[in-house]
Amino acid sequence: MLREPRALKTVVQSDQSGPARKRGGGTDEHIHAEIYAAIIHHQIRPATPLQEDALASAFGVSRTIIRKVLQRLSHEKLVDLIPNKGAFVAKPSIEEARQVFEARRGVECLLVEKLASTITKADVERLTAMVGAEAEALEQDSKQKRLLLSGDFHRELASLAGNDVLRDFVHELVSRTSLIIALYESPGAVPCSYSEHKEIVDALKRHDGKKAAQYMDHHLRHIEAQIDLSDQPVRVDFRTLFKPQG
Repeated sequence: MLREPRALKTVVQSDQSGPARKRGGGTDEHIHAEIYAAIIHHQIRPATPLQEDALASAFGVSRTIIRKVLQRLSHEKLVDLIPNKGAFVAKPSIEEARQVFEARRGVECLLVEKLASTITKADVERLTAMVGAEAEALEQDSKQKRLLLSGDFHRELASLAGNDVLRDFVHELVSRTSLIIALYESPGAVPCSYSEHKEIVDALKRHDGKKAAQYMDHHLRHIEAQIDLSDQPVRVDFRTLFKPQG
């Protein structure tokens, strides 16, 4: 699980006053993990510019290292590198968002159906504990924690299925879904339901692959339904919206 990023304001600020602040563990992996976490936790919004100088100063490293990390994030579809303009947090289009959900349904339904035949008691216990942590996060009304735990649950399912290629693909798709939620989530939506995760785990515990795949398909469609992917402009009644109060 990725830990929470620290001092995120310094990541995107362009103010270069004062000496570069040294941070512990300024390796490629450490820097990648912190920027990655900040993006998928919605602490750096889609389309935000990621200035190399500001990032280098924040982490106390060279621009060369930052450039390498941004290249990696670009390969993971979390950052857009635009010639002569720089790096920006990716901003998925509506069509891309639809394609991501379509891909997730195809891959994750296949994985859980496969997993049902190989899952162990220890695997089920681990997944059950993860669902329990999601329920606790809901009681604490911690949206950010719920989002993190939900992503961890889907990544864990992909890891347990035993196909490394599909596992890596799911990891990428889950991260891209986080960007989509940041952009298009409907007001008041609950992006991922722990009760639906529990249904999937219960089917896996029974080694019922068909049912697990059915629950996964329903679950992912439910998430997509709470994302506003309509590409038609919405007519707004400004008189009502800006009506004086009292």
